[in-house]
Amino acid sequence: MYRKFLHLSLIIIILLHELSAKGQVKDTTRISIYPRFSFYTYENAGEFLLHIPSGFRGSNMTIKIYIDGRLHDSINTRAVKTLLQIPFTIDFSDTIHPVTADITVPWRKGLIYEAKTDLQALKYKPNEVKTDRLTGGLIVNKRQFFPYGFYCYTPLSPTLPAEEAIRGFNLISPYQKILPETFSERKAYMDRCAQLGLKVNYNLLSVSGGGGVGSKIDGITEKEKHERLIREIEAFRDHPALLGWYISDEPNGYKIPPEKLEDIYETVKKMDPYHPVSIVFMAPFISAKNYSDALDIVMADPYPVPRLPVSLVGNVTKQLSDEFRGKKPVWIVPQAFGGGEIWEREPTPQEIRSMTWQSIIEGATGIEFFVRQGPNYFPKSMAAWDECSRIATEVAELTPWLLSDEDSYQVISYSPGVLTTSRLHNGQIAVMAVNKSNSPVNASIRIKGFGYGKARVLFENRTISIRGGIISDQISPYGSQVYMIDSDNKNTQTADNKNNLLRDPGFEDMSTPGIPTACYARPGGDRGATYFLDTREHHSGDHSLRLITPEQDKGVSVRFFPFKVMPGKTYVISLWAKSDPDQRFFIVTKKKKDRLLVKKDTPQYVEVSLGNFGKARFVPGRTWKEYMIFVTVPEDSIPGFRTNMVLSMPGQGVAWFDDIKVFEEK
Repeated sequence: MYRKFLHLSLIIIILLHELSAKGQVKDTTRISIYPRFSFYTYENAGEFLLHIPSGFRGSNMTIKIYIDGRLHDSINTRAVKTLLQIPFTIDFSDTIHPVTADITVPWRKGLIYEAKTDLQALKYKPNEVKTDRLTGGLIVNKRQFFPYGFYCYTPLSPTLPAEEAIRGFNLISPYQKILPETFSERKAYMDRCAQLGLKVNYNLLSVSGGGGVGSKIDGITEKEKHERLIREIEAFRDHPALLGWYISDEPNGYKIPPEKLEDIYETVKKMDPYHPVSIVFMAPFISAKNYSDALDIVMADPYPVPRLPVSLVGNVTKQLSDEFRGKKPVWIVPQAFGGGEIWEREPTPQEIRSMTWQSIIEGATGIEFFVRQGPNYFPKSMAAWDECSRIATEVAELTPWLLSDEDSYQVISYSPGVLTTSRLHNGQIAVMAVNKSNSPVNASIRIKGFGYGKARVLFENRTISIRGGIISDQISPYGSQVYMIDSDNKNTQTADNKNNLLRDPGFEDMSTPGIPTACYARPGGDRGATYFLDTREHHSGDHSLRLITPEQDKGVSVRFFPFKVMPGKTYVISLWAKSDPDQRFFIVTKKKKDRLLVKKDTPQYVEVSLGNFGKARFVPGRTWKEYMIFVTVPEDSIPGFRTNMVLSMPGQGVAWFDDIKVFEEK
């Protein structure tokens, strides 16, 4: 027996030696690979994210990428980071493609490190939602999306979506039971959210993983649950308001095994591969890694107030971000309730600010407050909810920075209790800081590799100096600051702008974040119509004006700051505009056999007028385009009369506007 074992061992050693000589010994445990996006549709190129051990940093390596068993690319590179971005072209069919990466390094001759993943290619759908594993963000309507919203209860107040859309929230997640008799209620709030531009993290708890507020349905079998799950996904998977599926609430607390949720996840993804699946976790939060095969988005709900320090929220976020970086986005559920159960009081507005910004600075790419029940039930403090809303406009302003994939400057806080980070986008550095303590701090923040300059304190309408790469400022108790540094020294003033009769024609005045400055807004019949600035879309500069008209002929009008016109003179109005027809609600939701299809769709009209002297209409397209109108002031008008340019969008949908000019024709 011993001789047989010795003989077998010798054969294995010889075989391994031969395989090693041929370079075929493989290690499948050290390196992992993922596609950057959860799936690809309209893109012509993509990226793989290769996770390598820290001990490999600085090493030269050869990476061979095989797709569908065929060599797609061979790359020689140096591992400057532990997360390598490997580009690839998309020239294959719409299906799941197996991917293998073989990696060799000179100092481990005869050894191949192998990593495998699946690459999913799908046909484009207007309501698709991708996760970006590199930034942790989402791609919604072909744009970056930072979800910022809240849980709420059902039946949903019909006015709640509009009330919160105008505050700057872009996401809701109603707790609900999937009952046949309440389907019309769910359809109604989904339709309203689509009109307003709100997204829904759709709650399936009562028929999926369980847990959560009021999710239990009595007297229903597992088979019936499964049937309802299938019907609900079929009903809403193509709905324009759908952001993702929420399948379990605190499964680690309810001791729901990962295997059960993995089965549910597979069911959901088989029926709808276009939307991510999320699960929220309670302490111990790191147990989320046991459920990583059952989700696309990791959520955590640390509720520290008043018994634990608010720094718990930042610590939890960092722990999860470190674990899932480059693999799964991490969202945080900040506490916005208190006064019952084990929570004696609600967080103060200052505590809410600190908890939220700690989350963002430590890597959270989604915020979903628990819980909102208006007008003053959860939270009871309107000031607390106003603070949540205030941060919503800050996050919207910073979305391209928060979801940037550019390598930024390293920042160091020399002040205890001050948490910092930086993001780089479009040549501008956003340095973010938050105070984790309930005392004011004289903050000192160093930007490595930066010398002297100016920084705009974004949400306080002031400017400070940077000396020797150091930002010195005071941060209030539980306060936050964002410093924006124009490293490119941009100068957007042009000769055309100097002759422009409008003030802030490119919407770059950030005196009040999120809204245009030199104008009045007039209601148009729908209280959910919005007029926010958008940093994700712009013809020039960093901002555009985004109008959303929820229902036809019920949008807002924007009346710009008045200026003088002279009798007999002709004035030129010029503006750049674009729209997104895929977000027009009534087009997206029409059924194939709907009799209304025989009617002509109402165009998405935009109206521009110069006082009462003249008006014109146009329909913006998918790409930026300049539109011009000419208006002549009658000879018998009052000399030096002050009038306004007015912009409105009667057509239902969303559109962006930039570089608006009014000047006298020479």
